[in-house]
Amino acid sequence: LPANILATGGITGDGSTTELTAHGRATGELAANRALRRRHDRVSETVRAATPTWEKPAERVDNRTPLARAPHPECYRSSTHGMVDFSEDVSSKDLIQASKEGFDSIELMKRYTTVTMGPSQGKLETVNAASVLAVANGVTMAEVGTTVWRPPYAPISLGALAGRIHEPVRRSALQDWHDAHGAAPLLAGQWVRPDHYGDAMAEAANVRNNVGLIDVTPLGKLDLRGPDVSKLLELVYVNRWSKLEVGRVRYGAMVAEDGVVSDDGVTARLSEDHWLMTCTSSGAGAIWEMLEDWLQTAHPEWDVHVTAVTGGLTSINVAGPSCRTLLERVVEGVDLSGDAFPYFSVRRGTVAGVADCIIWRIGFTGELSYELHVPSGHALHVWETLLEQGEDLGCAPFGVEAQRILRLEKGHYIVGQDTDGLSKAPTAGLGGLVKLDKPDTIGLPELRAAYERDDLPILVGLQTDDPTIVPTEASQIVDGDTNTILGRITSSRMSPNLGRSICLAQVHSSLAAAGTSVTVLLADGRRVTATVQEHHAHLDPEGARQRV
Repeated sequence: LPANILATGGITGDGSTTELTAHGRATGELAANRALRRRHDRVSETVRAATPTWEKPAERVDNRTPLARAPHPECYRSSTHGMVDFSEDVSSKDLIQASKEGFDSIELMKRYTTVTMGPSQGKLETVNAASVLAVANGVTMAEVGTTVWRPPYAPISLGALAGRIHEPVRRSALQDWHDAHGAAPLLAGQWVRPDHYGDAMAEAANVRNNVGLIDVTPLGKLDLRGPDVSKLLELVYVNRWSKLEVGRVRYGAMVAEDGVVSDDGVTARLSEDHWLMTCTSSGAGAIWEMLEDWLQTAHPEWDVHVTAVTGGLTSINVAGPSCRTLLERVVEGVDLSGDAFPYFSVRRGTVAGVADCIIWRIGFTGELSYELHVPSGHALHVWETLLEQGEDLGCAPFGVEAQRILRLEKGHYIVGQDTDGLSKAPTAGLGGLVKLDKPDTIGLPELRAAYERDDLPILVGLQTDDPTIVPTEASQIVDGDTNTILGRITSSRMSPNLGRSICLAQVHSSLAAAGTSVTVLLADGRRVTATVQEHHAHLDPEGARQRV
């Protein structure tokens, strides 16, 4: 026990009524002596306190007679033996026999009989086990001692065991450059990423008006090869893949067996039997494992080889109305015009002198953009060349925060932020993507059932009626002046390009129609009104900007 805590009674041992009374009296006197000495010290040390009128008593020596320690009577409840450790089925007879066989050390006895090695790790059995051994050896418990406690021997929070120190920290080939140029670091899963370079709002505005670069290396990338890749994609994605032409890219969404959105990304068909799949940064490892699981257990006959290439390829997204002009200065062997290289297409070419780079046109930011996948060993050279060649175009890096603003302006959702465990694919705005007539897709029965339900939350675009108010994410959408929850804000930002706040929200199906007014309960307790928008996209819902 700690030095400032005194114990008495049955917790310290056993004895007659007289012995227990004497021990309790001695303990009380010792505690009173310590309390009086402490009070004298406090009064003496307190400013403006009256000087103690009594002398500090001498310290009382702890000379209490220890109470006897003996095994609990239940250990000898019958003529043979009693149970000492129920979880390990060890009795006093077992311990006595172990002592006779030479295992008379408590550590040896523990390992020979497995006493105290059950789920409680000795928290319940150690005292009685030591007592029985003391009797068997004819010595005191002090001479027997105790086993070494397995830490933690005091309760600790689970949060202390789940710290990031148990995970590796991953850095892209460009992270040193980001650090050297003032990027604020953001730990996103295992990856260190540049959150911003000083002003995320200005970075987002620059992408809309000029051209920007963002390091998107943490995007999960899986190299798929083999004649049966399209079968695998048909299984794991809700949409079709078998007829995707070589040189084209397609967006796909995955759902779990319950129909809930689990991941999304784009996949390119580089050749007849060669594909490159991307998935969310946080889901990359799980998706790789899932693909291997299906291939090895359900379809070992499929000829597909999956290789994780996330770290091997550095990914750079070049976005903005001037991005084509910039890339035409550094890309060789690829016609970047809109007719020759349409939206959702992929090409291979030389970028800044680096051969065999993968280039595809996608639009997560809602702008004309090209994504470059280059060998990581050449990434810094390509990055710096792009910045140098685009200086007169206003080219500048932008971070994760600016990207989140841009994607929210465009209405693109993030799996796990704008979706949750109730987000079926049809209610997350993916109804047109789902193909229910496919022969086999993960979660297909639940997807069919989702179209028949009207009680699932719907993802909608939302704008507060006061454009200056930005509800914090997770703010509740409530029923008028009551606290009945009808939805929540999933994403919210102030848009520098629209000059107002914009949101994505999950709402009850009865509130999902465009023009519906809802009440948002803010973090400070205020209630404000907001209006459901016709489209998730707050800017360019037709997609004209990214298809030029």
